[in-house]
Amino acid sequence: MSQLKLVEWPAPVLETRAEEVKVFDEALLELVAGMHATMAAAGGIGLAANQVDVLKRVLTIYIPFSEGYEEEDARMEQRQWWHDQHFTFVNPVITKKAGRVRSVEGCLSFPEIYDYVDRAATVTVQAKDPRGETFEVEASGLLAICLQHEIDHLDGIVFISRMSRLKAQMIRKKIQKRQLIKTQAAEV
Repeated sequence: MSQLKLVEWPAPVLETRAEEVKVFDEALLELVAGMHATMAAAGGIGLAANQVDVLKRVLTIYIPFSEGYEEEDARMEQRQWWHDQHFTFVNPVITKKAGRVRSVEGCLSFPEIYDYVDRAATVTVQAKDPRGETFEVEASGLLAICLQHEIDHLDGIVFISRMSRLKAQMIRKKIQKRQLIKTQAAEV
């Protein structure tokens, strides 16, 4: 499957709630394949359909494991059951949350922007796979953070909305300045 075009903020689709998927067909399978290809090419670990300009409640996740994690920093992830696996969640719903964790997040729709976001430490998510079969996942660590980040996208919530007002305002100004520079360069 070919890659899809990533949408960057401030595109309105990123702050629009996605619609529930009702039809599980070949078109959905093609969307999922395109999302996985796009996420891999961009070096991301999660992608919501909003980020490729599709307002459907679909998200993909792939979190690779690196042996260097354990040597670099004891606080980094240990190998988990969900490392190196492709996941697709259709119509995901968080049914349970517990604990709190603060970690640095980034987003493919906010290139080169990284900052701390508070999330639940563990979540239980119920969803369907691309063929319409229901499943449930209990997640902690990076998978829990990634699921919450991507489900926020499906709800029309961008990650800077989870930051302090001051920090979000600084990021908005930085992005607007970057866009102005791009526009001016294109005009030359």
